[in-house]
Amino acid sequence: MGLLEPTDITQVLAPSSADRTAAQFTATSSAEPRTICILALSLIADDPRARRQAEAFHRAGWKVVAVGLPGAKSPPPEWPILTRHDPPTVPARSIIERLPRQLLHALQYRLRLLAVRVRPEMAQQIYWIYWSWSQNVLDIYECARRVNAAVWLANDWNMLPIAARLARENGGVYSYDTHELAIEEYAENPKWRLFQRSMVSAIERRFIGDAVVISAVSSGIAERLDKFYQLSRPTLTIRNTPSFEEIPFRPTRRDRIQLLYHGIVVPNRGIEAAIDSVPLWRPEFTLTIRGPENPAFSPALRERIANLGLGHRVRLVPPVPMTALVREAAAFDVGISFLPGNSRNNEFALPNKFFEYVMAGLALCASDRPEMARLIQQYDLGVTIAAVEPKAIAVAINALDPDRIDRFKRNALAAARELCWERESERLVGAYSAALAHAPRNL
Repeated sequence: MGLLEPTDITQVLAPSSADRTAAQFTATSSAEPRTICILALSLIADDPRARRQAEAFHRAGWKVVAVGLPGAKSPPPEWPILTRHDPPTVPARSIIERLPRQLLHALQYRLRLLAVRVRPEMAQQIYWIYWSWSQNVLDIYECARRVNAAVWLANDWNMLPIAARLARENGGVYSYDTHELAIEEYAENPKWRLFQRSMVSAIERRFIGDAVVISAVSSGIAERLDKFYQLSRPTLTIRNTPSFEEIPFRPTRRDRIQLLYHGIVVPNRGIEAAIDSVPLWRPEFTLTIRGPENPAFSPALRERIANLGLGHRVRLVPPVPMTALVREAAAFDVGISFLPGNSRNNEFALPNKFFEYVMAGLALCASDRPEMARLIQQYDLGVTIAAVEPKAIAVAINALDPDRIDRFKRNALAAARELCWERESERLVGAYSAALAHAPRNL
C-alpha cells in the first residue's frame, strides 16, 4: 500500500441510507446499547466477510455503521457505510513535484521497520510507525471517530490500532476478526518478511489480548492464535459462508463441463498452474477465471493463454457484484481453489470461494490443504490435489465424469443447508451479545 498525501475527510452514506444525516452518527454522550462499528481496509459493500458481519448484526436488531474505503461496485446495503470522497485527480506536474518527498517518506518508513526488526526492544514504536503507514488508515480513523459505538469490530490486523484507539477515545469495547493468519499472510514474499512482518506481529501482540471477542475464518488459524499469543479465552471460528440460497440442481452436460475460478486475480492462487494444465484435460472441459482486472498480472495470464493456444477453452471475465456471486456461479459445474502449500497461512486457509461454490451447487476440486480437505471428505464434495502443478491438476480433473460430478453437486446442495451464514452468524451475534453484557460500561 502506497503512502499518500493527506486528503479531506468526509462522511459518505450508502445511497439507500442517504436520508439519514451524518449527524446521526456523530459522537454523543453515550452510545445506544447495541451499536457496532465495522472497520475494514476494504470496499465494504464488495467485501463478503465484512458485509456479512454487518448484515448479521443489522438483522439481529443492532444499529450498524461501517467504515471503509470508497469505490464499491455492489448494491448498497440497508445500513450506512462511511468513507472519504475519492480524491480529485492530481495534475501530472504536481505528482512529479511531490515524488521526491514521497520516496523519502517511503524510505524512512522502511528504515524504521528494519530498525524494529534488528532491535525488538523498539517494538513499542510500531504504534507510531503504523500511523505513518497509509493515508487510508488516517481516512478511516477520521471517519470513524465521528461515530459513537458500543463495539468497534476490527477486520484484520490493520484495523486493530484504530479500533483500540476509538474504544479509548469514544468509549465502548473492541473486537478482532482475522481473515488470515496475519503473521504468515505473505510469508512467501521476502520483502514482506523483511519489512512488514515485524509490524504485523507487534500490532497483533499489543492489541489482541484486550479484544472482547477474537474470531478467525478457520479452526487452524484460531488454534494458532491461541497458542502464539497464549490467549486467555479461545478464538472463535466463524467460517466465511454465504447466506443460504435455494439453488436448483443442474445436471452436467456430457459434451461441455465448465470449471470456474472466482476471486482475486493474483499470483500464489494456482491460476497459472491451472491454465498450464488445460492442454492435458479432456476436450469437453473449459475454464473460466472470474475476477477484477489486475494490470500487474492479468495481461501475463492472457499471454499465457494465447501462447498455449487456449483461447477457445480458457477465458478471463470481469467480476460480478458480491451479492450475485453464488447465483452466477451456479451456471458452472466444478469450482476450483488451488492454494499452494508454501505458507502456514495457505495451510490453514478456508477461502470464501470454497463455500460459495458449495452454495452454488458445484463439485469442488481443491488443494489438499487441511481445512478444505476435511470438509470435502466430510460432505463428499469433490476431489483434492496433493500438489499445485499442471500434471496433478489434470489427473484430478480427468478423473471427473458427469455422473461423478452430479453426485458431488447434489451433496453440495445438501451441505449448503449447514455451511451457510445463517448458522455462522447466529454464533457470531451470540458471542458479541454475551461479551457486551459482561463488558465494563465505559460508554
